[in-house]
Amino acid sequence: MKKDNKVYIHDPNLRYPDTDFVHMIDTPKVYDFNYDKDFPYRLKDKKSKFMKFLFKIVIFLIVKPFVYFRYLLIIEGKKNYRTYRKLTKRKAMITISNHTTEWDSLMVMTSRYFHFFEFPMWQEGAEGKSGYFYRYAGGIVLPTSIYKGMQYAYEALREVLKEDKWLHVFPEAACWAFYPAIRNFGVGVFKLAVEENLPILPMVVKYRKPNFIWGIFKKHPNAKLIIGEPVLPDITLGAKERINDLLNRSRKEMISLLGLDETSNEELRKSLPTYHVEKKLLF
Repeated sequence: MKKDNKVYIHDPNLRYPDTDFVHMIDTPKVYDFNYDKDFPYRLKDKKSKFMKFLFKIVIFLIVKPFVYFRYLLIIEGKKNYRTYRKLTKRKAMITISNHTTEWDSLMVMTSRYFHFFEFPMWQEGAEGKSGYFYRYAGGIVLPTSIYKGMQYAYEALREVLKEDKWLHVFPEAACWAFYPAIRNFGVGVFKLAVEENLPILPMVVKYRKPNFIWGIFKKHPNAKLIIGEPVLPDITLGAKERINDLLNRSRKEMISLLGLDETSNEELRKSLPTYHVEKKLLF
């Protein structure tokens, strides 16, 4: 794939947290859940299955076409879905991407028009007023403040793969608006991929400046979803080394998809305005 070394910064004045894995937006708490073994981390009751079915209809008929129009979305590398399937001989799939807007999950979903993924969602999002909206859309609650709850959620993620379904993860965890570089990754999804012996399919959302009349009326940039090549776990390494190696190679591939390398990615990160936050990490 030909590299495009120009990285578009939508808003040079937009400031970001000075700590990874911290959200830019505080979500007021509406729901108070008890994250024990009986909590439905992944909604599977009859009512929820019906609601999920209705959500899929709305996403398919309305939301996916609207994503194309809103961001003038371009998708590259769809052939790599077929490459992934040939490597695994299974329907189960793990994809990852950068997390720059609430819409990027729909951009990823739009790249496989008749398919819908499930995804881990942060605790604060589940407890907010839109929590059930995200859960009906495929969200699996990850209670990041309770270690035992995280273990239960992790098994719910594994369950998706055991059922030969599509799991999409944002390894940066937090959503940073239109962030033009790749941030640091959490290890969870790579551990799961190694345990299930599945490749990671990395992709990135890359933004571009609206041209012509779009530049007058649009307040947000245009977007391109670039799908990279599958990254396989290295079975010659020990378990822990295999996880870290898979993380590093997947992150390197995503940086490359943006048209950067490790050095230019870090230089870009250091050039962006930041604000200080107390270390209230997701993990």
